[in-house]
Amino acid sequence: MKADFKLAGRLQKLPPYLFAEIDRVKRELAKKGVPFIDLSIGDPDIPSPKAVLKKIFEASAVKSNQKYALDAGKASLRAAIKKWMKKRFAVGLDADSEILPLIGSKEGLVHFPMALAGPGDCVLIPSPGYPGYRAAALFAGADFYEMPLLEKNGFLPALQEIPAAVRKRAKIMYLNYPNNPTTALAPKSFLEDAVRFCRKHGLILAYDNAYSEIFFGKKPMSVLQIKGAKEVTVEFHSFSKTFCMTGFRLGWACGSASLIGALLKLKTNIDSGVWGAIQEGGAHALEKEAGYTDRLRKQFAARRDLFVAGLKKKGFEGIHADSAFYVWVRLPKGYSSSIKYAAHLLKDKNIVATPGLGFGSHGEGFIRFALTTGTAELKKALQKL
Repeated sequence: MKADFKLAGRLQKLPPYLFAEIDRVKRELAKKGVPFIDLSIGDPDIPSPKAVLKKIFEASAVKSNQKYALDAGKASLRAAIKKWMKKRFAVGLDADSEILPLIGSKEGLVHFPMALAGPGDCVLIPSPGYPGYRAAALFAGADFYEMPLLEKNGFLPALQEIPAAVRKRAKIMYLNYPNNPTTALAPKSFLEDAVRFCRKHGLILAYDNAYSEIFFGKKPMSVLQIKGAKEVTVEFHSFSKTFCMTGFRLGWACGSASLIGALLKLKTNIDSGVWGAIQEGGAHALEKEAGYTDRLRKQFAARRDLFVAGLKKKGFEGIHADSAFYVWVRLPKGYSSSIKYAAHLLKDKNIVATPGLGFGSHGEGFIRFALTTGTAELKKALQKL
């Protein structure tokens, strides 16, 4: 007998997860033996720091790291995060109440509304934006409202254009700069406006700062540098981008002690913390591997310059590559559907790229290329385009 179980309503509301669908397509191509150039997902090909791998290997033999981890994370990792935030952003944090290690920043970002929002509430999400924000709202039983990130506005949301009826129900606002997928950076004046907006309307600001260290000019800010931000903000950081540690699943949340406490309370009922050896590796990365991140930026800058120059030669317009390791590009003439253009690249060019529509309705008209493969592959992709 084949069981036919009905999915929960929250899952029925979710579209297929964008990157899971892309993974499925790549598996099918690999199964058929079809070679392809993967410019789809932000998973760098660059190895993690060797010293971090050595630290994790050594720490794995320590019995305490073979037991359940502490829910609040190792004191050594929280101390390293505190020191790094102070040095990088001049932001002071209490290591015991204002910092929480995560099983990757995605885990924290998606769990966060479950601790603080529910039916009747609304979560403000950027569009285009990371697909996890939408899922986070739905898992919490809340509604979501897409804030348009338009090219003409520098991919910054027009906060004052959010309808009053939406503002009245809004509980959490997600922002993400340096931005995925648009690569936009937020000036200090916008961050100040965002903090004022949240304080005025009683909103919680969930600030996704995963790409803070992948920049090519002026250093991006932490929103916690803005006066009055800490009282209403939780900021999320990731080791995945800064140290190419995507598979290790390590990040952190920091900010308001009460909001961090709410997330911790939720997590103690869901997971058992981050593996201790990974935490020790993360602490080492923050304390000793600044040079690695400097070299990483140079590698991505070289890839970006190569790919952007190649796209311009091919006649592409509306090219954005201001930060992170993506290139966000307006669709070429003759295409209005990002899904159809991505399908064309896959079928006719053997290139896997991410359609803009997958990041929300206001991502339509664009395609995202990830610079997470070497220059040889990028050159091959440019020849095919």
